[in-house]
Amino acid sequence: MNVAILHNEPSLPQQHPDYASEAGVLESVEAVEAALTQGSHRSSRLAVGTDPAAIVRALQTIDADCVVNLFEGLRGVGAGEAQVTGILELLGIPFTGSGSKCLALVREKALTKWMLLGAGLPSAAFQSIDAQEPITVGRFEPMLAAGQVIVKPAHEDGSLGIGPESIVGDADALVRQIRCVQERYGDVLVEQYIAGREFNVGVLALPQSTALPLAEIEFIPGIAPIVSYDAKWTREAPEFDGTPARCPAEVSPELADEIRRVALAAFRLTGCRHYARVDLRVDASGHPFILEVNGNPDISPSAGLARQIRTAGMSYDDFVCGMIEAAVAKIA
Repeated sequence: MNVAILHNEPSLPQQHPDYASEAGVLESVEAVEAALTQGSHRSSRLAVGTDPAAIVRALQTIDADCVVNLFEGLRGVGAGEAQVTGILELLGIPFTGSGSKCLALVREKALTKWMLLGAGLPSAAFQSIDAQEPITVGRFEPMLAAGQVIVKPAHEDGSLGIGPESIVGDADALVRQIRCVQERYGDVLVEQYIAGREFNVGVLALPQSTALPLAEIEFIPGIAPIVSYDAKWTREAPEFDGTPARCPAEVSPELADEIRRVALAAFRLTGCRHYARVDLRVDASGHPFILEVNGNPDISPSAGLARQIRTAGMSYDDFVCGMIEAAVAKIA
């Protein structure tokens, strides 16, 4: 089978603070390419830049039975991820991963949280702020009275814009961090910080939706207990080695069942397809809260989803080839 590997061409300079997260897609490209070779598929790379017209022309001219969609966005941010996937849909090209509707939804963190809460699924209290919106401290007083909050970009993933300074407990620090995120990323999400354990749940649907073995982030003493940008992308930072993941997680059967239940429900509710990752926090009372639904998460061999796939007893090559088969068969 002829397979095209669609991905964004990294465009940020190496000195840019978000360079590592954008360039990280190349690790996935190389791994997928190797897996396709092992599966006797023919593959080619389709790197797209920032010109929308060029993206359409490239997709119209490819000779491929299927596309592995690793496109993550333009210029280091998530803008364009759902739209490029929509072009694949309009052209009728089979592709792996979630559809444009899902990717557009989960990129809107506030909208996703409203949807989760409306469906009776647990997620922390929050407020959203537009990029140009004046900051009125009074609206956040009930949240601050309940404890610390975390400030994050409203439309990004990969922990962009998240660091130790993102967790705040007073009005001055809150205003300062909101302004910082507004200036760099635009719209802001202010969420009640859930102090407790953090879990990742990989979900595969090839075709039946199945939760993979749970992974827990272990926060080493002295490291801020969040998965920050440095924890994910900056190898020389203490946070990188200070937030290891344990998979399978050591968790009671009852809690594991509840975490899997809400993760699978979130996967289905948001319309994820083929694979996804749901991030959760569990508070001191043992109640899970959904932090985020990642429709097309990082699938590089060093990423959490690949680790969970291996723990489940599936090879990386089988995962990649399974996605191809599901995409061509149009398995939702």
